[in-house]
Amino acid sequence: MNQSFPAIDHIIEEMRSCIQELQDQDPQHYSRYPMSLAGEAEEQPFHNIVSKYALPEEYLYFLKRYAPQSVTWSTGDYVNLDIFGAMDLERGQWGYSHNPETNEVFEEWPSHYLVIASDEGDPYCIDLSRGDTVVYAAEHGTGSWDFDIAYDNLTDFLRSVLLPPSSSLDWDTDESETYTYYKIFITGEGSNKLKTLAFIKKKFSCDYAQARAYMESMPLLVYKGIHQGAENVEAQLKEIGAEYEKREISLAEFIQ
Repeated sequence: MNQSFPAIDHIIEEMRSCIQELQDQDPQHYSRYPMSLAGEAEEQPFHNIVSKYALPEEYLYFLKRYAPQSVTWSTGDYVNLDIFGAMDLERGQWGYSHNPETNEVFEEWPSHYLVIASDEGDPYCIDLSRGDTVVYAAEHGTGSWDFDIAYDNLTDFLRSVLLPPSSSLDWDTDESETYTYYKIFITGEGSNKLKTLAFIKKKFSCDYAQARAYMESMPLLVYKGIHQGAENVEAQLKEIGAEYEKREISLAEFIQ
C-alpha cells in the first residue's frame, strides 16, 4: 500500500492531540477506559479483513496505519461512537448483517454495506459496491433500515468527531472548517448593572433573584463553544458594557 492520504493523516493528528489532552487531564479514568489511535494494525487481523472484504484504499490506509482496534468518542452529536479497527471490524457486523451465534444472514440488510462505526446502535457504513468511502447512516430500532448519506468521504466522517453539536449552532457550518473553541466569563457588572443583570436573566432563563445570585458568584461562565458563537456573545457584552474575559480553550476542554 504505497498510496498516501494526507487529509487522513492531518485529521488523525488532531484526534490524537485531543486524546492525549483528555488522558493528561484524567489519567485514572483513561487508564481504565483507554483511547488510542497509535500504531499499525497487526498483520494477521489486517490480512483477514483484506482477504474477506474489497475495501477502498482510503479505508485500508486508515485501518492499517491508525486503527488496530476500536476507539470510542462521545463528542458533538455522538453519544458513544465506536469507530471499529482492524481487530474488531468483523465483530462490528454482528447484529446488522448476520447473527454471530446462529450464522443467520439478515435478508433486510444490504449485503454490500460494511459497518465501520456504530453510535448506540445506529450504524455508519460504506457501500463496498461503490469503491469509495461515502458514509451512510441509519437509525436502528425502526423496523427497517433507511440509509441516508451522512458524509461524503471517510475524512469528513472522522472530522465530525471534532465538531460541536449541531444543536449548538445557529448558523450554517462547513464540515471541513477547523474550529476554535472559547469560554466567555462575565467578570464584573460593568457600566450598567441592570443591563448585565438582564443579560444573565435571559441567558439562564431565571428570575431576577437568581440572576443576582449568579452575579455575586463571578467569574460567571456564560458561553462555551466555537468562535462564531463567541463573537456573538462578545458583541452583546460589549453593547451592555459588561466586564468579561474571553479565553481560548482546546477541544478536550470543550467536550468535557
